[in-house]
Amino acid sequence: MLLTRLLMSVALVVSALVASPLALGSAVSLPAGHCGGVAIQLPSLPAAKFDEGPTFTQADLVFDFDAWMEGMRALNPDISIRADVREVDKQARLVRRSLARPMTRREAWKQFAKVNPYLKDGHSGIYMPDYRGALDAHVSAGGRIVPVEVRFAADKSLRVFAVTPGAGDIVPGDRLLSVNGNSTKEIVAAMMERSPGDTPAFRRAYVERRFAALYWFLYGDTGQYDLAIESARSGCRFPVRLEGATKLPEALEPNPTAQELFAWRILAGDVGYLRVDAFDGRQSDALGTIAKTAFTQFKQRGIHALIIDVRENGGGDDPLWQQSLMEYITDKPYAQLSRYVQRVTKENADPGDVIGAVKRGDYTDRFKPSPDQAIRFHGPVYILAGPFSYSATIQFIVAAQDFGIAKIAGEETAALSCQTGQVHRIEQAKTGLGAFTPVTAYTRPSGHGCERGVIPDVPISINEVSPDQTLNSLVSWIGANQ
Repeated sequence: MLLTRLLMSVALVVSALVASPLALGSAVSLPAGHCGGVAIQLPSLPAAKFDEGPTFTQADLVFDFDAWMEGMRALNPDISIRADVREVDKQARLVRRSLARPMTRREAWKQFAKVNPYLKDGHSGIYMPDYRGALDAHVSAGGRIVPVEVRFAADKSLRVFAVTPGAGDIVPGDRLLSVNGNSTKEIVAAMMERSPGDTPAFRRAYVERRFAALYWFLYGDTGQYDLAIESARSGCRFPVRLEGATKLPEALEPNPTAQELFAWRILAGDVGYLRVDAFDGRQSDALGTIAKTAFTQFKQRGIHALIIDVRENGGGDDPLWQQSLMEYITDKPYAQLSRYVQRVTKENADPGDVIGAVKRGDYTDRFKPSPDQAIRFHGPVYILAGPFSYSATIQFIVAAQDFGIAKIAGEETAALSCQTGQVHRIEQAKTGLGAFTPVTAYTRPSGHGCERGVIPDVPISINEVSPDQTLNSLVSWIGANQ
């Protein structure tokens, strides 16, 4: 009898294992207390693989770190505009002391980048070299990346935004609890500790859109990934093992297509909609063509209002928004700044300037749209901004707001309303890391408000996890207030 029971028990265990959701993409319940599931031990993941790069001596590391610090002091017109210089120097001393042994390029970046948050400027920092190209090469060579894209919810919890195909029960909005046994609290802290940005909110937006790259640099590639998920629908927690993704998120693609970056359509209530995710100079012709097509259709359909969506636009070149957006929404002269402070370089020097000097001045020039633009829209324009809107995008926003050309919708921007620009590379001759600093700081056209982000004219809650909800809220507001 005992033998029979034992055999039956073995048979039940084997049956449970065969039928259990151990296949890739299947969910396995967490221990009791989380919706009553039964814990099942998955096989161990492969060891993480890293692209370490070459190894450098302690002397080489110190040489490059000092070159970065000295380069910032030589090129940045005034670090104190954004940063607490004493705090920057204190952190720099801590990092320099940590360079006490030979390190790989990846290890060097992990140390150097701890200065980034203290600079409080998304244009100033140090990065792994050509990280988009490196990640693309990694995937092209058969590597994988973490199989979810993420966004922060209003409560700062990390949520699934998009997931690789075959993800079983995972849906956008689910809470991501851990990756490969590392809690998301630990992961986010490690990423935030090394991320650049004007404000903590902007650094969170940076982490969201660079999550796959930062995870690879910090935790490596295991090919398959174990995720712990809390369902937004049921509240149940479950683990799932997925194959790593092979497609890069748009924000990490080295060469995103025009179809990915730009789109237009006409929404309910005859509201025109134009999405512009970059002011990338390489896409100047494509944006010009799409904008002309969109505004031609807007004219023919007689739209009542227009939304320009720049929530995913991290910036680029000012001429793109001047020529392809402002040209079609205003006939007023405008500018994106009122004053500037600038380090004189060979690239920006005027006759009589001394290279290396700092000059300050008022900016009184105006950009003048053509007076007879046939497809110009003359109705109300709303620019929908988000936490990732940055650089040239902020310049577009403040020019439109301060000259009364459009209303800004959303929440206070994560990026500061007075931007820096003309970013210069600082050579890292030994490690090859990418170090940058701006040589110009701008004051917005109104001349005030530099210590804050752009305050919206139309307050709309930004839902990073469900961006369509934000857009729908704005469309509803327009319908109720036209």
